[in-house]
Amino acid sequence: MPADTYAPMVAPVAAADAVCGVLLVVTAAEDVAKRIESHLRNAGHPLRVTWVNTLEDVEDWIRRAPPDLILADKDVRAAPRDRVLESVRRLQPDLPVLLLSRSPTLEATVLAISSGAQDLVSYEDATQLRHLELVVVREFLKHQQLRRLRTTEARLADFESRHSQLTDCTADAVGVVQEGILARANVAFARLLGYDDPAPLAGQPLIDLVEATQQLKIKERLRAVLKGKHVGELLELRLVGRTGPVEVKAQLILGNQDGERVIELLIRAAGPVDAVIDPPACAPSARAGRTDLARALATPNLSTGTTRSALLLRIDDFAGLEDRVGHADAETLTAQVAASVQRQLGPLDQLFPFSTDELALLVCRPDAGDVEKLAESLRKALRDEIYTLDDHESQVSLSIAVFHLGAADGAQAVIRQLVTEARSASCKGGNRVVLLGSTARATQNVREEARLAAQTRRAIAEDRLKLAYQSIASLEGEARSHYDVLVRMFDDAGREWTASEFLPAAQKFNLMRSVDRWVVGTVIDIILSRKPNAEASVLFVKLSEDTLRDSEAFIVWLRTVLNGRRLKADEIVFEAQELVLQNHIRKAKALTRELADLGAGIAIEHFGIGSNSIQMLDHIPAQFLKFHASFTHAFGEKDSQRRLVELVEAAKIRKIKTIVSHVEDANVMARLWQMGVNFIRGYHVQEPEVVLLSGDFVQRR
Repeated sequence: MPADTYAPMVAPVAAADAVCGVLLVVTAAEDVAKRIESHLRNAGHPLRVTWVNTLEDVEDWIRRAPPDLILADKDVRAAPRDRVLESVRRLQPDLPVLLLSRSPTLEATVLAISSGAQDLVSYEDATQLRHLELVVVREFLKHQQLRRLRTTEARLADFESRHSQLTDCTADAVGVVQEGILARANVAFARLLGYDDPAPLAGQPLIDLVEATQQLKIKERLRAVLKGKHVGELLELRLVGRTGPVEVKAQLILGNQDGERVIELLIRAAGPVDAVIDPPACAPSARAGRTDLARALATPNLSTGTTRSALLLRIDDFAGLEDRVGHADAETLTAQVAASVQRQLGPLDQLFPFSTDELALLVCRPDAGDVEKLAESLRKALRDEIYTLDDHESQVSLSIAVFHLGAADGAQAVIRQLVTEARSASCKGGNRVVLLGSTARATQNVREEARLAAQTRRAIAEDRLKLAYQSIASLEGEARSHYDVLVRMFDDAGREWTASEFLPAAQKFNLMRSVDRWVVGTVIDIILSRKPNAEASVLFVKLSEDTLRDSEAFIVWLRTVLNGRRLKADEIVFEAQELVLQNHIRKAKALTRELADLGAGIAIEHFGIGSNSIQMLDHIPAQFLKFHASFTHAFGEKDSQRRLVELVEAAKIRKIKTIVSHVEDANVMARLWQMGVNFIRGYHVQEPEVVLLSGDFVQRR
């Protein structure tokens, strides 16, 4: 057959079939992954290809952020592909795996598929790469459809569970008829006929529960409903009860259960039936309380592949709120908070009033991270909302305890932990989210921190840290530019991490000395490349507690880097937090003295929250004070302003310049100028930017 016969079959993939997602390539050489990524991207598939070469990395990815597809080579000693397939079957059975081979044969393809892989592909030439592309697209689309199916199944199970619960609690009598047999009845149906329990009714022919004179009528109506006629129309019936006939009006509704057609009877008794069902028998609802929460927690999770979590939301300082607005308005505010929470919940989430100042939630999400995002979103949204009462306007903050439920977690034990931790968090200041549950989450956090620390270590070694700068604006019109030096990290996949995201892990794994030296060394390289005699920007560089502890070695290293050069006045300003300096006062005094001898400036960061802030100025030869962000956040409070004025005056006496951070409001900026503050920093001034400092100007990249 001529080669061109196959041309229509290898036409470019339609735009609708273009796929995007994460492709994990397990090979010994990274260039294989890059070659595959290049071909797929050139073919119009915006995939993110990640290269790994150990089984541990494969399992870490599957547990932490499962990819959409795995390509596994046979020549990876640290990740044999039979072990890769076994790990996928154990951790993520639906995840498709393609095996890579340089010389695929029909026999090898059969062996690959029989071992659990979806196919065998190669990357040696253009034709094989095209085949790889088509198979990748096929498996991506199939995997997406499978995930949608799993989600639909889970939602269906949730809906069926909720429907069953609502049926059990409703005051109307409900029965399900299948092929003329009463397959299921709720408590109201049983009590309507004089039974305490619906179990004896299940399995009885419906005809036997209808008075003999009306049996023909119900037979005809059942046939008509099965044909789609008279569905939902009222039908007057006389049922046979244990104590006599019961007059009812019934609606027959056609439905489907497990693929079989069923008829649901909704029966309203001629007399009042609201008292038939006791309130505690009802399923969880927005008006339910602790008893119903416990019952809901004891109900198995029917949503396969999802995380089911319980949350307790406690309004912080509710007693103080009652004192300010009164008991009645405080209860009204709790109801408004409940309404605000309800607006952020999904249709299957459940809310339970728990106490005067507490609400409980039961939610299902794809994974634990989504639940935690919901909790954080609730905390932030409710903190920022203003609640209007009759004579007051008020804001609240929440302490939220989150318990990721497991199969073995007892309802009362879960509630006990939620209450204990939420109230403890509230007593410690509140406005926070506390995570509870099994130790698996803690283990996952430790693994994530270790992974992030390893990323940081590689980033330092491979020079994948970058500097960003945030402007410090002068309130006195000073022409010279001042910048805070911030550090960024690019991980193996090219994602950018801010300092607050990766430095906590770096600190935990003793990497801060290396990070500090990379930053300082890079800043000095920038300074040394400046034009002579140019008035350069002032750069503020942070030093960690680890560097302060190791101050002698840091000074030796710094002198070596400077190679005998003395810094110009305030060319670099080294800064450390006040509490860190206070905890290492002797080392701090020695280090700042050495830095001053080299011509560097000194700044005290997070100033004003220590027990002896003003006395600290007599020990540390600072040229700048950067106040703690709490002064800006609480700027409207008189005590905070009074303390700030006191500290600014103390700085003026000592000829120390002052900097206030986190300024996001023009009115605050004007008031700071009136106080005599020298500089401000914050998003009102400028967001951090990655820039290149050269000579006497700042050039954006």
